[in-house]
Parts: sequence; C-alpha cells; structure tokens
Amino acid sequence: MARQDTNDFLAAFGIGAVLGIGAAVLLRPEKPNPRKQLQKRLKPHARKLGKSASRTRTAARVAAREAGPTTDEVIHAGRELLAEFRAEVTRILDEAREELRELAQEQARPAGAPPRGAADLDD
Repeated sequence: MARQDTNDFLAAFGIGAVLGIGAAVLLRPEKPNPRKQLQKRLKPHARKLGKSASRTRTAARVAAREAGPTTDEVIHAGRELLAEFRAEVTRILDEAREELRELAQEQARPAGAPPRGAADLDD
C-alpha cells in the first residue's frame, strides 16, 4: 500500500507542477510593444512638440511667401542646368556609341584587309 501511496503522490505532484507551469505561462504579461512604450514615454512631451511644430509650420509658410520670387528663379535655374546636363550626357553617350561601333567594325574586318580610310590615302 505504501507503494500505491507513493505513486499517487508522484502523480498528484506531476499534475500540480504541469498545472502550475500552465497557469504561469497563461498569466504571464505580454511582451511590451515598443511602439506603445515609446508613445507612453513621449506623451508628456506631446503638447510641447505639437505647439512647436505648429509654430514651425507657420514660420515656414511665412518664409515661403516672402521668398516666392526667389524660389521661382532658383527652380528655373535648376531646370536649365538639368537640361544642359542631359544634353551633355546625351552627347557623350552618342560619341561613346560611335566609337564602339567603329571598334566593332575594325574587329569584324579580316586580318589582311586594309584599315578603313587607307584606300583614300593611296590615291
């Protein structure tokens, strides 16, 4: 009978341990959400930041109105520079393509053939 009591005690202890672990896992608090933690820490400063941002936006609008004509001039100058840059890049690419075509034609020519333009020199 002592053996049966020991087995019952061990079974009850095992079941209790499993239930205790299950309860601990279920009742454990969720992992903290970093976004919510950050919001919670910044909440006291939100009013101050909101007012500052509002003042900054207002100041930016006023500055933009005052600098209107200058801004248009800068935009126009930037567009002109961009157009010139694109034209220059196009010219450079066209020259490079032409040089590559010439090199490809020279390599495609048979080994004994005279170079292009050499026939004109003999005359």
